[in-house]
Amino acid sequence: MPRWQLAEDAIMFLLPRGARQGTTWFGRMGDIVQQPPVWAGVAGALAWGGGDRGRRAALRGMVCYGVTAIVGNLMIKPLVARPRPPRAGETRTGPVTSSFPSGHAASDLAFTLAASQEIPVLFVALAPATMAAHWSLVRSRGHYPSDVFAGGVLAVAVVLVAWKAWPPGPTGNEEDNERNRHTRRSSARARSTRPRPGARPWPDSGHVSISPGPPGSTH
Repeated sequence: MPRWQLAEDAIMFLLPRGARQGTTWFGRMGDIVQQPPVWAGVAGALAWGGGDRGRRAALRGMVCYGVTAIVGNLMIKPLVARPRPPRAGETRTGPVTSSFPSGHAASDLAFTLAASQEIPVLFVALAPATMAAHWSLVRSRGHYPSDVFAGGVLAVAVVLVAWKAWPPGPTGNEEDNERNRHTRRSSARARSTRPRPGARPWPDSGHVSISPGPPGSTH
C-alpha cells in the first residue's frame, strides 16, 4: 500500500468516533450545505432576487454544478473504484460508490466558483460554506482528504473550461460604465442637433411660397 494511503488511513483513524454530526457551528453548517437541495435553493434565491446578474450567476452555477457532478460521479468514479475510508459505514448504510473523487466537494466548489464569476462578492459568502462542507465530508468519514482535493481540482477544471467557452456577463462596474458612456453619447448628440442662439433656421425646401407682386407686374 502506498505511503500516502497509509497516512490517510491514519488520519481517518484519529478522527473521533462521535464525529458523524458536527458539534460546532462550522461543523453543523458543513453537514447542511453539503446537501444538493441547499445549492439549488441558493440558485433559486439568486434568480429570484438578484436581477439579471443574479439570474446569470444562478444559471452558470447550476450548469457547472451539474457538469461536474456528471463527470465526477458517472465518468471518473467507476474507473477508480476506490474503497471508502475505514469505518465509513459504521452507523449507516453505505455509501456504496467509489470514494475518489468526492462528487459533493467537486460540485459544491464548482457552483461557488462559477456563480462568483458573475457576482464576485458571492465568493465571500459561499467560500466558507464550501470549506465547511468539505470538512464535513472528511470528518464524517465519507471521504479521504485526497478525495476532496481531487474533487476541487475537477471543479476548477470544469469552471475554467466553462469560462473560456461561455464568458461571464459584465460586472456591476462595467454595466455602470457602459450606462455612463451611453448617457454621454446621447447628451453629445442632443447638443450637436440643438440650434445655436441667434442662428437662423434653414428654410424648409419642401414648402416654398411665392408672394404675389404688385398689380400689373409680370412674372
